Amino acid sequence: MIARTTAVVEPDGVLGTLSCEPPLTLRQVHGEARGRCELRLIGTAAGPLAGDDLSLTLRLRPGARAALRATGASLAQGRGGRGAARLSIRAELGARASLVADPGALVVCAGSRVDVRLELALDAGAAVQWRELVVLGRTGEPPGRATLRWDVTRLGRPVLRQLTDLSQAAAPLTGGRRVLACALISDPGVAARTLVASPVAVAQRVDEHTLLATVLDDDAARATRQLDALCARAAGGPPRP
Repeated sequence: MIARTTAVVEPDGVLGTLSCEPPLTLRQVHGEARGRCELRLIGTAAGPLAGDDLSLTLRLRPGARAALRATGASLAQGRGGRGAARLSIRAELGARASLVADPGALVVCAGSRVDVRLELALDAGAAVQWRELVVLGRTGEPPGRATLRWDVTRLGRPVLRQLTDLSQAAAPLTGGRRVLACALISDPGVAARTLVASPVAVAQRVDEHTLLATVLDDDAARATRQLDALCARAAGGPPRP
């Protein structure tokens, strides 16, 4: 399956244009934050499946504010030699735009292979909080294979380029844990600092205003709580809502 979903957000919480193809379907919902466009990512078909090529593009105009959250987890499944599934997400933030994003858990089921790529292109004064939660295998089954690539730029200059290999060959890097929770905060209003909460919960200062936090665990809910606490401490207080 090939699917392309695109959304453009204007200032004052206005959803300018929206084009969706299953399984990546976006819906605008009512939110409590005034002037912010609230989007929900809804899985309207199975996926990502072997051989799928899925992409989601968000464009925030200068001064626009948006939040992207998922209504549930995604299950990467696939057998039969049709190759890896590809999931690409790109967010382009204009000057002083703000995005809070949590696209939901990705469960990498036995026999599957999925390559995830995230691109964040930030203009001057733009702020982003992006989270990823990867669960290696359903309860009681071996994990599939996944790679997670992050490419973050500001004003066209690299901020972060990282590739994480979550195949069984890379198991020593995860210490045998099956849950990876990570967050990127890049915000001119944040004073980032490096913080080691434990051997499996670390926040790294990427630059003065950018933080990359990573938590490894065997329980997704616990990993999420640890990530919340880690980001709040390492970013000099709670992130902007």
